[in-house]
Parts: sequence; C-alpha cells; structure tokens
Amino acid sequence: MARGGASYIAGIGSCLPERVVTSREIEERVGFREKLGLPRGTIERLSGIRERRHVEPGVGPSDLAAQAGREALKDAGLTPDEVEVLIFAACSHDLMEPATANIVQEKLGAVNAEVFDLKNACNSFLNALDVLDAFIASKRCRIGLVVSGEVISCYIDWAVTQKKDLERKFSGLTLGDGAGAAVVRPVNGDGRSIVSIGFSSRGSEWRLAVVEAGGSLKTGEKMLFYSDSEKLMGLALEEVSPLLSHAIAESGWTPDDVDLIIPHQASVDIIRKIAERIGVPFERCMITIDRYGNTGAASIPIALCEARREGRLKPGSKVLLAGGASGFSAGAITLVW
Repeated sequence: MARGGASYIAGIGSCLPERVVTSREIEERVGFREKLGLPRGTIERLSGIRERRHVEPGVGPSDLAAQAGREALKDAGLTPDEVEVLIFAACSHDLMEPATANIVQEKLGAVNAEVFDLKNACNSFLNALDVLDAFIASKRCRIGLVVSGEVISCYIDWAVTQKKDLERKFSGLTLGDGAGAAVVRPVNGDGRSIVSIGFSSRGSEWRLAVVEAGGSLKTGEKMLFYSDSEKLMGLALEEVSPLLSHAIAESGWTPDDVDLIIPHQASVDIIRKIAERIGVPFERCMITIDRYGNTGAASIPIALCEARREGRLKPGSKVLLAGGASGFSAGAITLVW
C-alpha cells in the first residue's frame, strides 16, 4: 500500500450507449424458459441487473472513450491539447495493434500527449490512476487523462443450451458497454487528493475468468468470455475485503469515516458482503449494476459520475474505490473529493 498525496482527480466524465437491453430480453434470446426451464427474472435475481447498455454495430471502445475523455476534460476546465499523458485502460480494445490510446488521441485531439494502453482486466482504470499519480509525483507530467472504453457485449457466448452451460457463461450475460474517464492533476492545496493506493494479485487463479482469444496462444479463435462465478465471488471476499480494510487504515480513517464506496460492479450480492466485512454500511456503496450491468474497467468511473449526478459525491467526501478483476487481482484507492 502506497501513500498518495501527490495528485487528485480534477475532472470526470462518462459515456453510455443509448440502446437499453433488459435482462428479460437476454433471457428470451438465450431461451431461459424454453431451453433451460428457468423462470423469468433469473438474471436479475442472481446478479441484481435489470438492464444494461449495448453499442450499435460499428461503435468501438475508442468512440466511447473519446466522448468520456472529452467530458472529463471539460469538467476539469481543460482542452485536449493540454493533456500530457493519455492512458487507455480497459478490458477491450479496437485492434490488436496499434494501442487503442493512439486512436483515442486522434478522435479526442490530444495532439501533445504521450499515449499508451494499460491492461489489467476490470482493474485497468485503478492501475492507470496509480501510474498517473506516480508520474505526477515524479514530475513526469502535470496533466494526465485516463480513459476506459468498454465494448464487451461482443464477448457474450449466446449458445447456452443446458443449465450447466450457465456455470461458465452466466457472467457474460451480465456484461454492458460504456466508458468513463478521469483527469489527474497535482494537488493544489484545496484538500482534494488521492490518499492511498494498493493492489494484490493471486496469479494462480487466472483460469477462473478468461477470454481465450486475441493472443499468441489462441489465434483465430472467437473472443468469448467465460468464468467460474462462484469461485470468483469467494476469491473476491478473500482478496478484496482485507485490502480495503488496509487501505482505510493506511489513510488514517476508520470505516465510519468512509462516506462513499465506489466498487467494481460485478454483483450486488458480493458488494453487500464486502461492505459488511469491512464494516461500512451497504447504503454507502454506489450501485449502478442494476441499470448498466458489468461495464468492466469503466464501471468505477461511470459510478463516480453517477454518484456526483445523484448528489452523493460532494466536496470533502472520503471515497474508497474498490476493484476486483480477472487474474485474480484486487485494487483499492482512497481519495478525498
């Protein structure tokens, strides 16, 4: 766990596709009742997801990311040509080569930025905040922008022919598309700052959630997402909960001090259980999975934007960003808004 204090989030933005896809539509397409003999509402009952957004054909991660980045820069009172470092941080990407950050740079007009991709599944956004904080602390840059654009609905395997298929394919049915972005700048004395940053990994569990394509081991394969949801949730309790407790203590806070938890949106149930374990009331957790599904690395910045729109993110709020990702990796960042 590293102490922060060098930087703060100066602006945030998000972008969500207009097309709403309900869990009922997903169940009808798969054939939950006809083929699997499952009742309507199974997806919502198991995951808490009522609906999510899916892009129209031809819309890529860079399109969503550029729009979210544009909104974040406007929020921070900056223009694209002022960005010094641009990081694209997401599960998805436009192409294998080049880095999607280059495509975002063109669409955004961030002509003066150093650009690169950072990929660590659903923790990519948190890792990018860590990198930008380090860049700012070392005076490598003064204005950084992280964009997470996720088009992951294309990873869904719709071929669910029997109940046992759901063991590996259910998580895919929860995926939604969207993007979030954040501008990171040096602290300016107004009290806003990133306070602490920490990560942990258990690489031996990488097989629990995979897209078995897009790399040298699986060329020519269709990119589909499979996971062991039950084992992943158990691992999240084991790995994420203690990391969050440590982050709170490292920040000099108690659980009572935490005003808002912005968690990765994978399951309402697991968010509730983690909050209980670390001693923070569930009511202080920002939930967006019910209406946006699991939007991968974009879920945390999207939830940040939603929290502010709802008046839950206020000046001086003590916020805990809580991440869990394939790999398996856990992430925690505390900040004062």
